[in-house]
Amino acid sequence: MSAGKKKRSGHGGGGQERWLLTYSDMITLLMVFFIVLYAMSEVDKSKYAAMASSLNRAFSSGGNTVVPLGTGAGDGISAPMPKPITPDTPVPPVPPSSNSGTGSGPGPDKAATDPLQGIGQGLYADFAHDGRFTVRVSERGLIISLAGSALFDSGRAEIKPAFVPLLDAVVGRVKGINNDISVEGFTDSDPIRAGGEYASNWQLSTARANRVREYLESGGVGAERLIVVGYGETRPIFSNQTADGKAKNRRVDVVILRNKQVIDIGQEINSGKP
Repeated sequence: MSAGKKKRSGHGGGGQERWLLTYSDMITLLMVFFIVLYAMSEVDKSKYAAMASSLNRAFSSGGNTVVPLGTGAGDGISAPMPKPITPDTPVPPVPPSSNSGTGSGPGPDKAATDPLQGIGQGLYADFAHDGRFTVRVSERGLIISLAGSALFDSGRAEIKPAFVPLLDAVVGRVKGINNDISVEGFTDSDPIRAGGEYASNWQLSTARANRVREYLESGGVGAERLIVVGYGETRPIFSNQTADGKAKNRRVDVVILRNKQVIDIGQEINSGKP
């Protein structure tokens, strides 16, 4: 009797401790699971830095940036940080004491460092306090942005006579250089009125850009250097929710491209490249 009780007691004690095996197995599996999660969360710092640099270049025109790894306090990450790409840089006007009224352009220091910036400063010198255009420098080149409301009547592509002197100054500045020139038309988001000369903003923006291209060519700029692009309402630089933003989005940009970005299409065809 006593032996039977002892046997049952021993069997019962073993059964009470079996839950420890299941518990230890579960803890082990949880530990492995969290180790796998930790390993998957480790970021390749060099790849992230390259990606951040690429995104910064892509978003530079909008002023957006990607925060690189290693900027947080106490994170101890020493991966190299990508150099930020600055957005388009407005060209500062020429001081009144520098060739004011002579039309000869900026001083020799600016022209020597960046000839394109010298063209922009020369326009500012010739047309001081003229709000019908702005000049800025980008990676593409020099962008002379002409206000569409001052250049054309609403829904039309004929250049207003009052704008001719400014266009003549642009022609005089660009026909002496060898850079290709892209003339790009833009509109606001308002749809074209029914019954007008143009069926869409695409047509209107292209017609306006082409009209400026014709004027540049008639002034002596080589036709082989000129490119015409119409973007319609697809490339706003300001919000189309306000009247002021819409007015600034209606524009024609004369972009003097940097030589290193120019592609000779004929050369590509002759070389047999796809």
